[in-house]
Amino acid sequence: MTEYVPFASSGPGRGADPGSVPDGALRVLAIMLGARKLLILYPVALAILAVGISLLFPSYYRSTVLILPPERSFQSMDLGLGELASFAAGGMALPLMATPSDILEAIVLSRTVKDSTAYRLNLTERWEMSRGDVESYLNEETGAKVYNSGVVEVWATAKDKFFADTLVNAMADEADNLNRRIVNTKARRTREFVEQRLAETKAELDSAARALEQFQNEHRTVALETQISALVKNAADLKAQMTADEIELSVLETSLSTEHPRVRLLRSRITETQNRLNELMTSPAGGGIRNDRLAFGLEGLPKLVQQLAEITRDLKVAEGVYALLMQQYENARIQERRDTPSFSILDRASNGGEKVRPKRALIGLSTLLVSFTLVLAFVLSREYYHRLAETDPARRQALDSILRSVKPGRRH
Repeated sequence: MTEYVPFASSGPGRGADPGSVPDGALRVLAIMLGARKLLILYPVALAILAVGISLLFPSYYRSTVLILPPERSFQSMDLGLGELASFAAGGMALPLMATPSDILEAIVLSRTVKDSTAYRLNLTERWEMSRGDVESYLNEETGAKVYNSGVVEVWATAKDKFFADTLVNAMADEADNLNRRIVNTKARRTREFVEQRLAETKAELDSAARALEQFQNEHRTVALETQISALVKNAADLKAQMTADEIELSVLETSLSTEHPRVRLLRSRITETQNRLNELMTSPAGGGIRNDRLAFGLEGLPKLVQQLAEITRDLKVAEGVYALLMQQYENARIQERRDTPSFSILDRASNGGEKVRPKRALIGLSTLLVSFTLVLAFVLSREYYHRLAETDPARRQALDSILRSVKPGRRH
C-alpha cells in the first residue's frame, strides 16, 4: 500500500508542504494551497452546472400597481341648531381597526376580483389550465402590500414580462369595479330607506301644516310671541337632532355590530337628547306635565297658546327632518348612479415587469460558496484522518474500524 503524503509540493508555485508547517491558521492555509485545484475546480464546475440547470426553467416577471385608497366617505348626519350637515349616502362604514387601505387590500385579493380577472383575460385558454389551476396560480403569483403612507401596492407575476403588466392592471380595474358595485349597492339601500322615511315625513309635514292652518282659522291666531317662538324652535331643533340620529343609527345597524363605536355614540347621543327634551317637560317652578306632550317649560300659559306651540313645534320638526331627508335622498341618488373610479391609481404597470426568478447570479454564487465550503471541509477532514496515523495511531485504528464497519458489501 502506498504511503499517503499529504498534499506534497514539488516544483515552483506548488506551495509549501503542510507537514512542515506547525498547527494553526498557517497550516490550514498551507493545506488549502496544496489542494487549490480541488478547491477551485469543483466549486466552479458545480456553480456552472447549477446555472446551466436554472436555464432550463422559465423566467418569471413581476409588475406592480400603486393605488391611493379612497378617503373615509361616511360622514355623520349631525343636525346643528337650525343647520343641517350633509350625509354621504352609500359610503362604506369601516370596522374599528380597519383603514381604507386594509379594505382595498382585501378587495384586491378577494376571490371575486381574481375570478373576474381570469374571465376578463380568458386565462383558462391562454394558459391552457383548468379554472381551479388558474385560481391556484393567481393565489400564489399575485399579492398586495399596504405601506405606512396608506398607499397599496398590488403585484402580479407571469412568464411574459408584458403580460404581467396586463394582469396586474386588470386586477386593479376589477377591484375598482367591485368596489363601485359595493358602494352603489349601499347607496341604493340607503336611498330606499330614506325614500320610505321621506314619504312618511312628507305626510307628517302636510298633516302638521293643515293642523296649524285649521287652528289659526278657528281661533284667529296668527303666530306665537317671540319668547315662546324661540322655545318652540329650541325644542324642534332637539327633536330633529334626535330624529336624524335615529335615521343614521338605523342605516348603520344594517352593516355594523352593536358594539361599534359609532353605533354606541349615536345611542348615547339619542339618550342625551331625549333627556334634554324631558327637561323641557318640567316647568321652572318644578311642576311636571302629566301627558307626553312638550310644554316647553312654561307655567301658566293659556291652553290655546300651549296648543298653538305644540302644533308649531310639530310643524318645525317635520320641516327640519324633511329638509334633511331630501338632502340625503339626493346624495343617495347621486351615489347610486355614480360611475367614476372609486380610488386613484398612482402608477400603472408599463414597460414590462421586473425579473424575479430564477435569480441565476444568486444561484451561481450560492452554489459556489456552499460547494467551496463542503470541499474545504472534505480536504481538512482527509488531512486530519491521515495525520492520525502519526499523531494518534490508536484513534486512527478505531476510526478505520468504524469506516470498515459501514463500508458497503461488508459481511456480518
